Amino acid sequence: MAYALFIARRIIFNAQPSFSRFIIRLAIVATVLSVATMIITLSMVNGFQKAIAEKVYSFWGHARVHIVNPFQSVVTDGEGFALSDTILHAVKNTPGVAHFHSFAVKSVVLKTRDQFEGVLLKGVDSAFDKKAFGKFITEGSFFPFNNPEKFNHILLSHITAKRLEVGPGDMLQCFFIRNGQDIRTRPMVVSGIYKTGIEEYDKNFGITDIRFLQRLNLWESNIIGGIEIFVDDPETATVVSKSINQNLPIKYSSQTIGEIYPNIFDWLAIQNQTKKIVVITMLVVAIINLITCLLILVMERTRMVGVLKALGMPNKSIGAIFWYYAGWIASLGVGFGLLVGVGLCFLQQQTGFIKMDEATYYVSTAPVSMDALQIALVVTGSLMVCLLAIRLPLLYVQRVSPIRAIRFD
Repeated sequence: MAYALFIARRIIFNAQPSFSRFIIRLAIVATVLSVATMIITLSMVNGFQKAIAEKVYSFWGHARVHIVNPFQSVVTDGEGFALSDTILHAVKNTPGVAHFHSFAVKSVVLKTRDQFEGVLLKGVDSAFDKKAFGKFITEGSFFPFNNPEKFNHILLSHITAKRLEVGPGDMLQCFFIRNGQDIRTRPMVVSGIYKTGIEEYDKNFGITDIRFLQRLNLWESNIIGGIEIFVDDPETATVVSKSINQNLPIKYSSQTIGEIYPNIFDWLAIQNQTKKIVVITMLVVAIINLITCLLILVMERTRMVGVLKALGMPNKSIGAIFWYYAGWIASLGVGFGLLVGVGLCFLQQQTGFIKMDEATYYVSTAPVSMDALQIALVVTGSLMVCLLAIRLPLLYVQRVSPIRAIRFD
């Protein structure tokens, strides 16, 4: 095989201008674009799925414990229940639970002098992860939990604040219905403005201290609407939720957020099809380009093949010349494709130069999350596919007749 490698190197590094050099460069460029496109697509879809999921988890947690009521939505006003030691034990002692907090939700109408807006007021307790949610606050700050005089402070979404024409520090009135018919009102103070980018949440929810909702509903301090649970690994949310369920009293249930709000997660799951389509398409493009390139190169070297056969070189050794040829093209194409793909992904992570419509895609810049295993599989798979693609051109080499090839013009 040493002479096959020697001949292949002489062909590859031939400095004289020729049509074959143009074909080689074209094949390398096509391979670079295919590999880079696969890496960029996988990284962007991964980043998109991760960014949206993290926004949903920051708002609702990974799982939720609530009272079972088939005639009531899990989003709107819920029937309160006492936070018993049995429920706390079921949540706290389940492996995989990172932290949890109590919450409640109530439909209210917020009113200023000239404007009013209906929202779902979500109350949370002091265990709520303010740091994780803090990245969504655009104005003002999160309300303090340790100040009993500020339990009536509220975080408004940027959409609601714009409609009500209020900002941090402004006062408004909260109207609510008690016992199905008694309309009451309470003053509230805008503590801050948040923006998750998920319009479904930003249009409908305000966040306040759970003690405020407990007073509106005339609940005792241990009555809550549910428990939001955060797990160490989002991939284990289903397993953790089922484990909690096994230890809860009969009329209580634990569900993952994906089960409660399937629409967004089903939409994110569809993006996996995008990854498959792009990867398959780019592999097909790379294969077609490489096969076409190698067929042209083999046909251009028909006379050389005929001379080598006439000198007694076996088909296996002649084929090795083109194996080396294909390996060199594939290695250069995949190598540069890796550099271009990873380089552009890193540039997007640092600068965010690719912008997106946040109203449509829930993010303002294209998020990127590079997976080392996926990139390694793209590189390895592309190399293997490109090398397997040489088998078709080699069939032509085996059928070349020395006499006719030497006379070939």
